[in-house]
Amino acid sequence: MDDSMALNLANGGAKRRRRDPAPYGVDADHVGLRYLCVCHQPRPRRPTHLKVEERITRIYDELHWPVYRYLLCRSANPVDADDIIQETFLRLFRHLNDGGKEDNLRGWVFRVAHNISLNELKRRKHLVPIEPDELAHLEVSHPDPTPGPEELLIRREEMARVHAAISVLSEQQKECLYLRAEGFRYREIADILEVTISTVAESLRRAIKKLIREFHA
Repeated sequence: MDDSMALNLANGGAKRRRRDPAPYGVDADHVGLRYLCVCHQPRPRRPTHLKVEERITRIYDELHWPVYRYLLCRSANPVDADDIIQETFLRLFRHLNDGGKEDNLRGWVFRVAHNISLNELKRRKHLVPIEPDELAHLEVSHPDPTPGPEELLIRREEMARVHAAISVLSEQQKECLYLRAEGFRYREIADILEVTISTVAESLRRAIKKLIREFHA
């Protein structure tokens, strides 16, 4: 075989190799494209409901005690307060899971707990007031650094005196005062209680005036 024939055979073989289809009839470019698509697919996201549950757990840890204390101040007994809190956070899960608004969830939780407790009290048609000594014990036993026995006694006496003075307030004045003590602004209190801002301001003004009169009686 001369050199020209060998060169032609080599060129022909190369051409045939270039024309040969990819194994199993799959185009090589198509295989490469599929490979790139698979490699660059985004990682699967965590289920949305898991994120919602994690957020609710954080909100629960933050608000459980303030809401529980507020419900006790609204004349709910401890068992009812726990039930109301459970129902409130169940509704919060549904709210977030359905894509509800997430602005001011703290106010949302208090408003829902307030409405549930209001409906519960209306259904039962009676109040179960908490004794001042019991509420004072709850106030001083929550997350403070361990005070001495004398300091605890002084605190309980002071809290008992405060709650005795608060007992002369109307229900709306108490609610505005408790929510204000939890750090809510006038507009947020108005949203929770479903009243006007001017009503909140007037209720707080009268409440403070009564408290000052009681303390100086």
